[in-house]
Amino acid sequence: MMRVVVNLYLFLAVLMTLFFTTYMLSKGKTSYIKVFAALSLCVSIYLFGYLLEINSFELQEMIFWNQVQYIGLPFFPVLWLLMALLYTKGKYIISRWKLVFLFIIPVLTFFFRMTNSFHQLYYHSFQLQHTAEFSLLHLVKGPWYYVHSTYLLFCLLLTTILFYGEYKKSISLNHSRFRILLVASVIPHIGLALILLDFLELGLDYTAFFMPISLLLIMLSILKYDFLEVKTLARETIFENCSDGMVLLDMEHRILDYNKEAQCFFSSFKVVLQNRYIDDIMTGQKEVAEVFKGEASQEFRLARDGRESCFEITSTVMENGYGSKIGILKSIRDVTEKKMIQERLKLLASIDELCGLNNRRYFMELLQKEYELARVYDQYFSILLIDIDHFKAINDTKGHAAGDFVIREFGKLIKENFRKTDFSGRLGGEEFAIVLTNTSFDAALQVAEEFREKVAKTEMLYENHSISMTISIGVTSFFNEAKSFEEILNYADEAMYESKARGRNCTTVKFYS
Repeated sequence: MMRVVVNLYLFLAVLMTLFFTTYMLSKGKTSYIKVFAALSLCVSIYLFGYLLEINSFELQEMIFWNQVQYIGLPFFPVLWLLMALLYTKGKYIISRWKLVFLFIIPVLTFFFRMTNSFHQLYYHSFQLQHTAEFSLLHLVKGPWYYVHSTYLLFCLLLTTILFYGEYKKSISLNHSRFRILLVASVIPHIGLALILLDFLELGLDYTAFFMPISLLLIMLSILKYDFLEVKTLARETIFENCSDGMVLLDMEHRILDYNKEAQCFFSSFKVVLQNRYIDDIMTGQKEVAEVFKGEASQEFRLARDGRESCFEITSTVMENGYGSKIGILKSIRDVTEKKMIQERLKLLASIDELCGLNNRRYFMELLQKEYELARVYDQYFSILLIDIDHFKAINDTKGHAAGDFVIREFGKLIKENFRKTDFSGRLGGEEFAIVLTNTSFDAALQVAEEFREKVAKTEMLYENHSISMTISIGVTSFFNEAKSFEEILNYADEAMYESKARGRNCTTVKFYS
């Protein structure tokens, strides 16, 4: 009777674990789900081999099916641990080298068991043992068997600790999820304890009977709470579909992961991202490599598609539960449009919208800088302060629209007749100022007179009416005795008002005295 019950149980367990494997592969999209599917497959192979082993009657046949078990048995402990790590800590702390390290013992166990007949490192010998219900394989363990058993116990204990930690921290719905996971992680320990005690003296592998129960609990938890998908899929979806480029590097600057936007960014350098060191990939682009190796956030400018693009590269240092740095997440954001808007806003804040010259505030800022440079480097500059003569009469006789037209045209005249190194501004109404950099007093006077004469000869056509104008100019130059740039500007202002007092359409100079 016992034999029938055991066979039926193991047969159903094989079918159940195979169902888990196919179901999870068809429904799951996350790395967490794929690991659980692999775990189910390994347990299924293990159970299938054990079922046929205990139903064999020849020693060689039993040895063969025992060997089949080890196609899956060495790997389920590490897959169990990996599943716990993925959910409790997130996939980004599990680098490729850490995975290789975790799988070293399982791979060696698989190899030693498959080649055991040559070295007897895993099993020293096999014997056929008959009981009332079963013919069992009595195994004399070799040294590597104990290595594998220790590793198995380590993985199961660490998995239980991880789930217990999350269970203690979780609240509400998550509390129920982790309670189920915690129970599922404890159950295999019962099987191990029964193998050691074997108080029924049946000689059975009790782990084979308890593992399906653990997988069943996890599967029920998936169906009830969908906890596998929500957290990990959300993380992967955000990472993959983020409009910013995302690159994850370890502390040795090796690329661990990246999304499609990051690949698009690096394609500008004709580089294909790979899981390699950033220096190896960015050969010939040392500046870019240094940006990604640093932990500081910074801006990076790149010429592509015939224009300069600006990128904001921010860094997020990843730490483990012990506060140790384990990686750097680099975010690549195209801020070209943002910078253009900022420059446009800055321009709008500094330009007089009517004449297109600097407004009073920005002109004063530029004048202060020029004054400070002149004092420090013993340079010189000159100022022309200009007032349009009889401007009020233009407004009164031809309307304010005509006055605005005159202001615009006068702004154009200033732009056309002065150097790019000079700067000008509208101080208010019909009053303008021009700073001639590195220009002596005599040269400034000559420039002012030439400009005044040109304005007087200029006729502007407004709605089929000709408008002419004259200007009054005051000229002064930088002098070391000036306590501020405002004092110099006041000298130019006094000179300009003297020009108006003299009858307008003339230039007056004022020296420091």
